[in-house]
Amino acid sequence: MNADTTPRPVLQVAAVQFEMQPDDKAANLATMARFIRRAAEAGADIVAFPEMCLNGYNFLFDCTARKLRAIAEDTQRGASVRRVHALARRHGIVVMFGLLERSMTGALYNTYVVVTPGGGPIFQHRKIHAFENSAIRSGDKLEVFDLFGWRMGVLICYDNNLPENPRVLCLKGAEVIFAPHQTGAFDMSSRGMGRIPLEVWRRKDRDPAAIQQEIDGPKGYRWIMKWLPSRPYDNNLFYVFSNGVGIDGPEVRVGCSMILDPEGIVLAETRRPGADMILAPLSKSARVRTIASGHLQARRPGLYGKIVEPVEERDTRSVRNELTGHTIK
Repeated sequence: MNADTTPRPVLQVAAVQFEMQPDDKAANLATMARFIRRAAEAGADIVAFPEMCLNGYNFLFDCTARKLRAIAEDTQRGASVRRVHALARRHGIVVMFGLLERSMTGALYNTYVVVTPGGGPIFQHRKIHAFENSAIRSGDKLEVFDLFGWRMGVLICYDNNLPENPRVLCLKGAEVIFAPHQTGAFDMSSRGMGRIPLEVWRRKDRDPAAIQQEIDGPKGYRWIMKWLPSRPYDNNLFYVFSNGVGIDGPEVRVGCSMILDPEGIVLAETRRPGADMILAPLSKSARVRTIASGHLQARRPGLYGKIVEPVEERDTRSVRNELTGHTIK
């Protein structure tokens, strides 16, 4: 199957959330394998997983550089990437997932790869606002790629917080942005944000109302809906938000994975406190004569020079440390 070359005027996309096991690739790959099969059986052309879903996330904050290098993989020849490629080929579906990358030079990156049935990764994005560990570098590229006759881009978690990033991908022709995350209920006590007690998650089967209230509230869905719909709406493109869910170190990820259209309208979502998959059709016709398409045509770039004036850039890690009051080394 030449899934990477066959045009699709309507693209079927699945987004998955699950509770990752820290530093347990075998367990995470087993979960991914189940959802890859399920997505393929549901008719999806693409299945998108969360940020760092292969490795787990929060435990990386406290790892030594030596430990990180030991668990990181080359994105072309790594054993896990080869395993995902075999699954993509078996089920005839494109798989997008996050992992800790060790580059040819030995540098470490928070990376998201696109694996097709016909071959290994055809595209990768290195998180440009990485803060998880001082040994993990930030990427320095905002690029797009073509698949199924669509132009696509990837932004990992914090990358989506800055509206300039999706706008750059939009101006490069992106029609859909995949946005893998590990977010919600994080360590910032501001406007209702803050951590969900781990015990609330552990009691979710006995007290489902308590965890649902947290997921639906200002630490979860209500916070996500403050900003996420504006990204597709402002840029006349689809957004595929795949988030972790469940216990992740001292925090609880809120899931709330969703797929949004170019008007910022939710096409599919889940607020289930657990592993889940959503599926939605993305149609090229949905980008025609939208409000956002008119706004983009009315842009006046000659007035926007201030946006690109050189500034003294601050490391994302230091900015986040200042806001949260916690220190990520």
